[in-house]
Amino acid sequence: MNRIPGYFKYFAILASIILTCYIMILGKSILSPILTAFILALLLRPMSTKLEKVNVPRGFSSVLSIILVFVVLFGLSYFFSSQVGNITRDLDTLGGRFNEIIDRGHNWMESQFGIEQQEQTQYLKNSLNTFLRNSTSFFTNTVTATAGFFTAFFLFLIALFFFLYYRRFFVSFLYRLFHHENHDTVEDTIVKIEKVVRSYILGLFTVIIIVAVLNTVGLMLLGIQHAIFFGCLAAVLTIIPYIGIFIGSLLPIIFALVTKDSLWYPAGVALVFWFVQFLEGNFITPNVVGGRVSINPFAAIIALFIGGMIWGPIGMILSIPVLAIVKVICDAVVPLQPYGFLLGNPPDEDTLENERSRISEFIRKRKYRKKEKAKKETV
Repeated sequence: MNRIPGYFKYFAILASIILTCYIMILGKSILSPILTAFILALLLRPMSTKLEKVNVPRGFSSVLSIILVFVVLFGLSYFFSSQVGNITRDLDTLGGRFNEIIDRGHNWMESQFGIEQQEQTQYLKNSLNTFLRNSTSFFTNTVTATAGFFTAFFLFLIALFFFLYYRRFFVSFLYRLFHHENHDTVEDTIVKIEKVVRSYILGLFTVIIIVAVLNTVGLMLLGIQHAIFFGCLAAVLTIIPYIGIFIGSLLPIIFALVTKDSLWYPAGVALVFWFVQFLEGNFITPNVVGGRVSINPFAAIIALFIGGMIWGPIGMILSIPVLAIVKVICDAVVPLQPYGFLLGNPPDEDTLENERSRISEFIRKRKYRKKEKAKKETV
């Protein structure tokens, strides 16, 4: 039987990767909530199992696990809504301040560019009319996006329930895929996948806490009101890597612009969030989250970008746990173990140097044996 040419294997693998990415892009609305539910089900499985051990029916334990998710979401919503209530009490005083800033802007435009306030007002009216003419399409897109969100959330809840309720059924399916001689490996892989996902979620919470503290301290040093709210909001938004903290910084920048007399305050707020974003994207997330799931920071950063290219923000959120699952599978399958080694944290320099020395010694001895064999054949 003729061997398959190397270039054919290369193009077959490349075509498979492209086709997989294409299917993932087309099926984003279905695959992303199902994958999110699967990862969250791995986190909630121990709780559901403990409830079943005290004679709680599996269906009810699955529902209780889902209720826990709602309790956490409700707690976060209550915290932020109460903080927003405190901010709204300042709106009356901020309204006059905001009008002063607009008047200053009008005067600055008139003094710098010679544009009278009447012309500026007319330009704003024209811009508003243009926005209103385009508001129909904007409203339609907003309604479509909202409907898509609730559809995905409903699918997420259904998938989460059945992943918890049918978990033994799905595990039995995995065992049936492999020969009984490999069942030990399958069991170890399942346990490692569950452990690595829980470690990722814990690492993500750690990142949120660290970023919240850094944001809050920075805003407090600048004397910005409601620093805890603004700091925690931007921290929670870090579940969307790189982009989230930028979105969370816009509100405190505007608040500082309205409440402070100097432009140095909003500039200082922007500098604080930029610095925290730099730390979060380049050091905190890759090392804290990537370290907990035994993934090196470089692989974690590449996974974030690839996930963002395929599924956008939700892809960036899911990229690291998916990469961690891929690494566990690569470590369990012998032909894929080199790729698992590449994704993991590199060993220390002494270990790498010893391995390199052993390989060099092996190559030297092999060359020597070949040379001696060639001499004997010549004689």
